[in-house]
Amino acid sequence: MNYILGVDGGGSKTTVQIADISGKVISQAVSGSSSYKSVGINRAIGNLNTAVFDAVKKLKVPRDIYFISSCFGFAGNDAGEDSKTYRKIVFNDKLNSYLNPKGTIICNDTRIGLESGSESKNKIIIIAGAGSNCFGINEDGKQAGASGWDFILADEGSGYSVGLKALKAIVKAYDGRGEKTLLSKTILQELNLDEIPDLIKWAYGGLFPKDKISALAETVSNTAKMGDKVSIDILAEEAEEAVISVTTVADKLGFKDKAFDLVLVGGLFKCEEYFKNILINRLRENFPKIKFMPLVGSPAGGAVKMAIERLKDF
Repeated sequence: MNYILGVDGGGSKTTVQIADISGKVISQAVSGSSSYKSVGINRAIGNLNTAVFDAVKKLKVPRDIYFISSCFGFAGNDAGEDSKTYRKIVFNDKLNSYLNPKGTIICNDTRIGLESGSESKNKIIIIAGAGSNCFGINEDGKQAGASGWDFILADEGSGYSVGLKALKAIVKAYDGRGEKTLLSKTILQELNLDEIPDLIKWAYGGLFPKDKISALAETVSNTAKMGDKVSIDILAEEAEEAVISVTTVADKLGFKDKAFDLVLVGGLFKCEEYFKNILINRLRENFPKIKFMPLVGSPAGGAVKMAIERLKDF
């Protein structure tokens, strides 16, 4: 039996949707991250397979199913080498026989988020979640991106960047090199640590803790609402970084005097006063015809949409 497969392979979780040929979603499942930059290749394969086959089980149909068209959107799928790695992850020994190679799209997760969030021909997506990325497309089909180089090269405007700045701020405060901040108390409480020096073991123990650093962004947002100047400044700086990314992409696509949608995705946008509103107000100054769009649909749904479109090619 033929089905459509849509996959959102994020840095923190993988969401899979299975649809019928008409595009109606009939099964969904979630597992851990399938971004190899977050969890490594083997775990990425394992988490991807878990999500896909959990969704297959929910169909309660014979096992001889086949995905005539599929779309995989992965966090961190940015450079040429990434494409080769993600192709190996997708066409792994367990999943390979279920996929139609000619009908399989492997792209960045910003692409599926953009398709899910806007029907406009001129559109941009800005992701401010655990990581950051910005991607857009115009009515002529031209595509452009900014940021999305991951945490070492460029993750400004992300939860990771917020969390890392917060950790550095409380260490500076502890040394006497920086301003005193409520973060010294709230982050220790969040991490269930007794003293600032305990951060050394927390930060350097085990594998590089990108996800757990990103999770601290929520604490920073809550501390900002308590009036903490250091927290407010950190969030404002990261909002400005997101503005730079959007402006860069919009300029590349020629949106200066055109109407376009901006799809907002990621946990940092939950912090309205100190992050979201700063970004909105700054962008409205330069792009008066911009329309801000919250992501109502799921990125996995955008992947299903792209897979359906791919059916027209064969």
